[in-house]
Amino acid sequence: MVQDFEMFCGSKAYDAAWVATIQFIGALVGAVIYGHLGDYFGRKPVSFVGISIGIVFGVASGFSPTWQLFAIAMFICGTSVACIMVVFYAYILEFIEPQQRVFLRSFFNWGYARLVFTLVCWLCDYWRSSAIITSLLAVPILPVLLVLPESPKWYSTKKRFREMKEAEKRVAWLSGIPYLEEEDRKEEKIDEKDTKIYTIRDLFTSWPIAYSTIVVGSLWFSTSVSSFGADLNSGNLAGNFYLSQFVSAAAIALSKISIFLLDLYVPSFNRQRLHQVPQIIMIACYTAIMALMITPDSDCSSEGSRNLARIGTCSLLARTGALLAPQMAYLSDIYRPIPYAIVCSVGIISLLISCFFLPDTKGVDLAALDGNEEIQIAENLEA
Repeated sequence: MVQDFEMFCGSKAYDAAWVATIQFIGALVGAVIYGHLGDYFGRKPVSFVGISIGIVFGVASGFSPTWQLFAIAMFICGTSVACIMVVFYAYILEFIEPQQRVFLRSFFNWGYARLVFTLVCWLCDYWRSSAIITSLLAVPILPVLLVLPESPKWYSTKKRFREMKEAEKRVAWLSGIPYLEEEDRKEEKIDEKDTKIYTIRDLFTSWPIAYSTIVVGSLWFSTSVSSFGADLNSGNLAGNFYLSQFVSAAAIALSKISIFLLDLYVPSFNRQRLHQVPQIIMIACYTAIMALMITPDSDCSSEGSRNLARIGTCSLLARTGALLAPQMAYLSDIYRPIPYAIVCSVGIISLLISCFFLPDTKGVDLAALDGNEEIQIAENLEA
């Protein structure tokens, strides 16, 4: 892209970083828009439309004649990324059991996607064809969405109980198990469920809810800054570019597998440690990189529902943090260790927050948490 659009030096070189920033701005906008659309129209249709738009404009980006049109395509693709993170992810979470959440996180994540993307880029060796092919890789999810039903929990929030039951039957049929309706399920009790559609404002109506929102949101923000800052600065790694990307992606993928095994076989490895252990490792690794950079003559490898509302809010904060990440790579021109110093500093803050304020939700049905349970969580934290 830099070569095709002659973005080598001066202000044009900085425009290349702005393309990535514009994509993150799109994700920020998409987190707000798609979050509300997912609540109003349903998880399934909004996910289908959002992913389809991302595919179309991802392919179109490969044919962009100017960097400005490419940036516009990336902005729209960014909104689709937000749709996946906010709506589609919540859609999948509403189908699985609490104990299956870590499996989803361990085997469906950026590490594996980065391996695939790096492989495609290596085989294509041209950004236009890579953009087209990586976008088309998302096409198979569309027929899967056509087969899956709407989320029964979304139907429940809309008091559409007949459709909810049909969706549950569909899920049971797809799972190959008989549908067993709970005998003690009374429609009157279902009617008493909280069917309010929550927005960002509702997350700050009481201290316990606001407390947990601030804690989780700050972790999402810091994780986004650290993750994207490190990823976007990886282009400054010395040696073979594709090899360094493969190694970085493999490290992420293997770490996720390790987390899954620890969660499965070590009962004491709760959700707090799930965040804290990787943060400690990350801080140690980037501190070592900074030390190698600072040491004279060193050869370093681098050169420079309420659930959905909360997911949407945290994703919004994460996208805000991601806006800062593309600019971090340029700080290495001032002093090479700066990007890693920022990542370590943010990581330490995130680690301290998780140590003192993050509640454990291992095996907890997040959709079942009501106000009283959130108050209990806050009381336990304060104790």
